[in-house]
Amino acid sequence: MKFRTKTLLILTTAFLLNCNGKQNQTEKRIEKIAEVKTDSIVKATASIKEESKSEITRPCDFRILKETDSLLQLNTELDEQDYLKFIVNMRIDCANNVEYSQWNNELIFKMLEKRPKMFVTFLSRFSTKTRSNEKTDFILKELRNPIHDGIELNKILNRLGEITTVDSRLKELVYASINKAIEKNK
Repeated sequence: MKFRTKTLLILTTAFLLNCNGKQNQTEKRIEKIAEVKTDSIVKATASIKEESKSEITRPCDFRILKETDSLLQLNTELDEQDYLKFIVNMRIDCANNVEYSQWNNELIFKMLEKRPKMFVTFLSRFSTKTRSNEKTDFILKELRNPIHDGIELNKILNRLGEITTVDSRLKELVYASINKAIEKNK
């Protein structure tokens, strides 16, 4: 009986030692797979960041202008996402690109005429979130200098006067800018 117990004990110990070695091998394989997967995720993330970076920094990209203009021509009701996208993607550094700046100027007026409250609201939110008035100042300058005579400034001014916004200061600045444009065109 003692011989059996000793044999059983030796076999059990050998079995456990053998299993422990396999467990270590399995753990090593899992670690290698996790390492490879993590590495590929890191590379994919870096690739996505690089792609979006080049997308964001593309100079004078007309796609947002075209998309916004198409929606306006179809008389589609622009939603919050459309206003946000337009304001966020507006390129101040493209002021020297005549085609871009003219189209952008025209769309600023069209969007302001369509939904003045939403335009002022999103411009205010953007300025607050970015802690910068650079884009606001740019838009106010554009409003003082409409690109053509076909823009109905008085209509926009009246619509703007009818709304209430959270940022009444910005609304007044927009109102004053359009007033200056009207005075220039007299």
